[in-house]
Amino acid sequence: MELIPEWAPNIHPILVHFPIAIILLAVLMDLLNFFLPDKWWDDLKSTILYSIGAVSSIAAYYTGTLAADNVFLPSGAQSVLNEHADWALWTVWFFGIYAVLRMLLHWYQKMDQQAVRIGLFALALPGVFFLYETGDHGAEMVFGYGAGTGQLVEQQSNASSSTDSLQQAGSMFTVSNNGNWSWEIGPNGVSTLLSRFRWLEGSASELQPTVVNSGNNHLLKVSVDSTSNFFVGKDSLQNVQVDYYLDLSDFNGEISLVNHVQDAQNYDFVTLSSDGTISQGRVSGGNREVFAEESYSASGMLFLRTVGNGTHFRGYINKEMVVHGHGDAPEAGSVGLKLNGTGNILIDRLTLTQLN
Repeated sequence: MELIPEWAPNIHPILVHFPIAIILLAVLMDLLNFFLPDKWWDDLKSTILYSIGAVSSIAAYYTGTLAADNVFLPSGAQSVLNEHADWALWTVWFFGIYAVLRMLLHWYQKMDQQAVRIGLFALALPGVFFLYETGDHGAEMVFGYGAGTGQLVEQQSNASSSTDSLQQAGSMFTVSNNGNWSWEIGPNGVSTLLSRFRWLEGSASELQPTVVNSGNNHLLKVSVDSTSNFFVGKDSLQNVQVDYYLDLSDFNGEISLVNHVQDAQNYDFVTLSSDGTISQGRVSGGNREVFAEESYSASGMLFLRTVGNGTHFRGYINKEMVVHGHGDAPEAGSVGLKLNGTGNILIDRLTLTQLN
């Protein structure tokens, strides 16, 4: 029998209920212990429950971080995921320290004092609030945004179609009222590139941009030589998700998907190298800091997503999260591409979504 059933995306939804139930039971029994005889229940039993709850919350948190790396989320769920992860971490730390405190009070034989017992019960209540917020944001992801649900349907869909179809009609750069934009390459792709982006390094002429046909699609082809080429959009944005559809098959070097760009010396990045390495991090004052780095294997037209939301930064390849780093929340800035290498890159589509 497999540990994880085929309908579940990971083990997290199975484990997550244990700390919730155990910690709530511990709080309830801690309250009832003020009224029950010691032969029915005592403080040591409550401490054992709190300790089990703390350990199980660690397991739930760890599997949750793994689950986040394996579930593709809609844009609206990105901020909810951040809140869920942050509240979960606070819950783990709270009940871990709380359980240790109770064990120390047992060790020093202080639990028979009524004031200590009342104080400990009152101290547990903020932890219940942390637990509630964690569960509330987790439920919002599942029932509000469908995160991790419909696994059997998705498996059947993947079995019938191995690749996503990239269908588009015409050349459009559309901007919504809230500032989100989407660029679908078409016959006028070169003029859109020139009018919508600005260059921090290199120039548009160095890229020799042309529009080529691929079936019914128009693709923007840029040719890179050994010089660096760095171009970004003209808007300054805070929390963003950017989707790129790129073919790097004929490119040798590094391509950086950049966001929160202040200038050529200050920006966040997700960099794909032709040697099969993807890294995520920040350049500050020209100094490069890597928050996360992994290897990857993918070819052909790639769906790439970068998320910069508060202190959480994620990078996806073909709907699978491959890097997840953390750092200080950046200032608002532009998004775009930085190219270092030689060869040709095909651009199919770029989409920017602002996150709450």
